[in-house]
Amino acid sequence: MSVRVGLEIHQMLDTREKLFCSCPTSLRRDEPRFRFRRWLRLARSELGELDPAALFEYEKGRSYLYESYLDSTCLVEMDEEPPHQLNPEALEIALAVCMMLHCKVVDEVHVMRKIVIDGSNTTGFQRTALVGFDGYVEVEGKRVPIATVCLEEDAARKIEERGSEVVYRLDRLGIPLVEIATGPAISSPEEAGAVALKIG
Repeated sequence: MSVRVGLEIHQMLDTREKLFCSCPTSLRRDEPRFRFRRWLRLARSELGELDPAALFEYEKGRSYLYESYLDSTCLVEMDEEPPHQLNPEALEIALAVCMMLHCKVVDEVHVMRKIVIDGSNTTGFQRTALVGFDGYVEVEGKRVPIATVCLEEDAARKIEERGSEVVYRLDRLGIPLVEIATGPAISSPEEAGAVALKIG
């Protein structure tokens, strides 16, 4: 039996601030200062279509309780204020990753939305930006293609589920991530492990 495997690797970046606001990127263990509840609603795409995964989550009828802090979360994480300028430190790191992976870098970085309706993001979508594409990584004499390198925001941290309620903490929401996607050129579990270790 032969297999073709592609990997998608997410790496949290060690930046001073979140991706779209100036809040710090520290995860908290202390008691949150306040909480608020939301119900996410399903919306049609620009083409008038419903995303099947989003519909599946919506039909669960869940409510989401978000825990927050006064000094490390802000209105951006609560979806009560537009996102600020893209964090230049995070973009610089993403560009360095592109160079290490021999990627072509886009001429302009445009922020896109990926629908997420499991409650892990207060907006109902994840902000992501393509930074590089068409790269490669050398592993044991083989060139494994790197399809894309994206810069995106991390999701809120799930604390617990209580029946139809899910509790999330907003300290992690918005922390910058680099998402690295390989092409489907890996042919064994061992090779997948070697590629993952090489990328980090």
